[in-house]
Amino acid sequence: MDLEVPPTVPAPRASLKAKREERAGLAIKIRELADRANDGGRDFTAEEKPEWERVNADYDRLTREIDLGQRAEQVERDMAAAPDHPLGRDDSETRDGRGDPNRLRSDAGPSEETRALALQGWCRAQSDLDLTERHVEALAACHINPNQRAYRIPLLIGAHDYRQFRRAARQGRESRALSAFVNTLGGYTVPQGFVTDLELALLQWTQLRGVCDVMRTAEGNDLPWPTVNDTGNKGAILVETQNVALTEQPLFGQVIFHAYKYTSNLVQVPTELLQDSAFNLAAYLAELLGIRIGRIQADHFTTGSGASQPNGLVNAATLGITTAAPAAIAADELYNLKHSVDPAYRPDAGWMFHDQVLLYLKKLKDGIGRYLWQSSLASGDPDTIDGDPITINQSMANAVASANTTVVYGNFQKYKIRDVAEIRLLKLIERYADQDMTGFVAFMRSDANLLDAATHPVKTLQQHA
Repeated sequence: MDLEVPPTVPAPRASLKAKREERAGLAIKIRELADRANDGGRDFTAEEKPEWERVNADYDRLTREIDLGQRAEQVERDMAAAPDHPLGRDDSETRDGRGDPNRLRSDAGPSEETRALALQGWCRAQSDLDLTERHVEALAACHINPNQRAYRIPLLIGAHDYRQFRRAARQGRESRALSAFVNTLGGYTVPQGFVTDLELALLQWTQLRGVCDVMRTAEGNDLPWPTVNDTGNKGAILVETQNVALTEQPLFGQVIFHAYKYTSNLVQVPTELLQDSAFNLAAYLAELLGIRIGRIQADHFTTGSGASQPNGLVNAATLGITTAAPAAIAADELYNLKHSVDPAYRPDAGWMFHDQVLLYLKKLKDGIGRYLWQSSLASGDPDTIDGDPITINQSMANAVASANTTVVYGNFQKYKIRDVAEIRLLKLIERYADQDMTGFVAFMRSDANLLDAATHPVKTLQQHA
């Protein structure tokens, strides 16, 4: 495994417009290819199939490149607006009038470099490696005991802050400032980039985090969430002197959110990385830990059984439509699925399916010949079907085949993800000493479930068996 962290090469600003234009052309090509097959009432020929897959792959690749380019532009703007000393040093004069370029800035909290050095200092101390004077300063500035066994990493807390973070991430922007509010919970001890990269990795690999409601709690005790169904009751006109009628009581219930412990399993880091750049170490660990935990949570949040693990969205949702054919989906069946969800939930509703299912759905037309799939025109906005946003979930069924649940539609904000608001990072020193490697392992506590008081805000489409 390549343990180096290659630098991200952002798309040049001048090329973003060209990439958007190229993507728009590919969207037209996708429709043309689908037209060719639909008009002939057939599937793609052996020659057309590779072209269809290539054009769609190029469309997806350009979308990713545009997002990366936009993010790079925003980072450049942030750097341009930053002070002249981005490494966080304070070049103000000392009391004797001489400047001290090595003194770490202490105003307004530790700098990004200070926190990165503190994280690296803790890692080095755990491995019995020497600490430089700057490591010692950084550890003191961040109030970290280098001998403590666990390094606690606070995450974003609060639905508003996480929604703001997700919005910025979808638009390709860096969201470092959003981690500032966790300083009282230990945020000053962790590089802002570490928290951001960790959240982005979780968001990327657990796609449900991008559209569902994420709540963060400081403690991990069971969290009851009340539900109520009063849909059977209505108000009434009251005649003068008439008594108010006694109606049925609302149906109350509750969903219990637990805190299942997830682990990244062991991540191996070479000693050279511990000795070199503090920023490379933070970026490397944040990405790997987020990806590993994100992968398993993606599966559980999608298809989890609810027994000793989260209740996945597909498992918790209500069956809305069963297709007429085992290996086909008709446009009318998507419409029927959409309208099986109560109109009260549809203003904030969306679609969810595997990328290969999207590839199939791109050929579908409505009754007047318009394609259901529409490419996004605005930067940062998702593609749509019948005007509702699409979310790709690679943990769902990847084929339109017998008995598979291929499509989910509804208000995904009713699916709640509960995180305990910190990740514990532990270091294992002896296990890989003969390889001159160090093992890291992270633990995170989470749960998820759908709030459904028999009103069914999310429904599924299942293929006929």
